[in-house]
Amino acid sequence: MSDSWPTVALLGLVLLAGCGGFAGFDDTMATESRTPAPVPEDSTVAPGVPATDGKTTVIDADRLLAADTEHRSAAGYRLNRTVTIRGTNWTTRVDRNRRVAANGTLFERVEINSSGPLSPTIGQSELWTNGSTVYVRTFDGDGTRIEQGPLPSAPGHFRQWTMLREQVLEDGTYEVEPTADGAVLRSRELPTLPAALVPLSVREPRNVTARVAVTEAGLIRSLQVQYDTTVRGEPVRVTIRHRLGAVGNTSVDRPAWVS
Repeated sequence: MSDSWPTVALLGLVLLAGCGGFAGFDDTMATESRTPAPVPEDSTVAPGVPATDGKTTVIDADRLLAADTEHRSAAGYRLNRTVTIRGTNWTTRVDRNRRVAANGTLFERVEINSSGPLSPTIGQSELWTNGSTVYVRTFDGDGTRIEQGPLPSAPGHFRQWTMLREQVLEDGTYEVEPTADGAVLRSRELPTLPAALVPLSVREPRNVTARVAVTEAGLIRSLQVQYDTTVRGEPVRVTIRHRLGAVGNTSVDRPAWVS
């Protein structure tokens, strides 16, 4: 096997990895009326998120993910995801921009910029689909087009990259901080993430931390995951950020390159 295989495997996993407020009180109230009312045991700040206000708890991942999916499918949105891998004297960055219209039409672009030991075979990849027809075009690191045309279905790297949000929410424990429109969840203990779900890593992630911001309706507004791992034996830090925006105000045009 050639020496280039580990690098190809690493970069392939980039495309397989997976993805989004502050409660206050009226300070004008009289002092004698500020005694807080008892909080019901089943009170929540978002679907599946108990109103524990700083106490460590387990999130009902199924309820939260179902609410997130339901609200996204009912409206257009934009989802940005950035993966940054930092070595001693080098950085690799993977940017994804996904736009989804209310009618389900989707456009997504992946761009990879790398230095150091990681040499991406793909520099940019784009996908457009209206739900029944899928078009993809891909460029190498030098900007040469290496693929363009219709495909039977979306390639795996476009279908699987949101899996990370499920992985960090299931079986993890979080500190819940209520906000004006939902909550911020900060991890206290997370399960070990499989290497297959984590970008640019052939080793198990270590020291995994996560921060998730959700609205009271259940939309996951943002997600940040950090962990330590190794690339070719060198210690690296990986940071993954998901950001949701333009909910209900996103349109998707048919690209000129889609015939």
